[in-house]
Amino acid sequence: MLEKRNADGLTEEEFLKAYRPGDYERPSVTVDILLLRMKKDLSCLQTLLIRRKNHPYIGCWALPGGFIEMDESAYESACRELKEETGIEGIYLEQLYTMNQPDRDPRMRVIDISYTGLIPYDDQKEAEAGDDAEDAGWFDISFTKERIRLSSSEKNVSIEYALTEKAFQNGIIVVRNYVPESVSEDRLAFDHSEIVLEGLMKLRNKVLLSDCAFNLVPKEFTLPDLQKVYEIILGTDLYKANFRDKMASKVEALHYVAKPISGNRVANVYKYKEQQA
Repeated sequence: MLEKRNADGLTEEEFLKAYRPGDYERPSVTVDILLLRMKKDLSCLQTLLIRRKNHPYIGCWALPGGFIEMDESAYESACRELKEETGIEGIYLEQLYTMNQPDRDPRMRVIDISYTGLIPYDDQKEAEAGDDAEDAGWFDISFTKERIRLSSSEKNVSIEYALTEKAFQNGIIVVRNYVPESVSEDRLAFDHSEIVLEGLMKLRNKVLLSDCAFNLVPKEFTLPDLQKVYEIILGTDLYKANFRDKMASKVEALHYVAKPISGNRVANVYKYKEQQA
């Protein structure tokens, strides 16, 4: 079979040999991870932030992440960054969004692939700052239709954004999204506020369509605590009977009881029932 040639008469091998990547401007690519867990008392979600110790955005809080190396995929990079910066591995990790505004990084053209990671609430790892961070901490998340607030009493920091609804035309469809606008002295670096907002909104939708919320609970849990996790994510109270009916096919009883974190009376303990493909 004859090799195909282009308009210049070159085979693919000849074309690649003569190809000069330096003739074209190329963006750098990074990953950032919105790492989420439930607070120990199940009162709210928390996310891990690091405080930058170098330019740009020196002194600002940011999501953990870094540049993708040439021999790894974006997912492999996210896993590596998580392990290097937090010691966390083997968790639920899902690609969230590609941040690509040309001016999002003042150093150069940088495209960012963001991820959401979920940690069970029995894994309360302390935040540790890596080599490129001045500090690190777990921040409580308050998320309503009007505001997002990330706060740490330990660090004496409160980062707050007002959410403004804006309409965008996409073909014949009008899409309504929220845009975060800083209303506090402290703010997140780069466009990380948009990643946080996108991640929380996607999680709120995804728990209604999948079992991803089970990644936020331990292997063994009570239904009152599981319901509390769903309520925090969804931002609303749920009816106990309806919730138990919905979870009936997803959980398996372990035939002993324990005291829930979110209640005073003992309750049956369950585990997640692996779903058949």
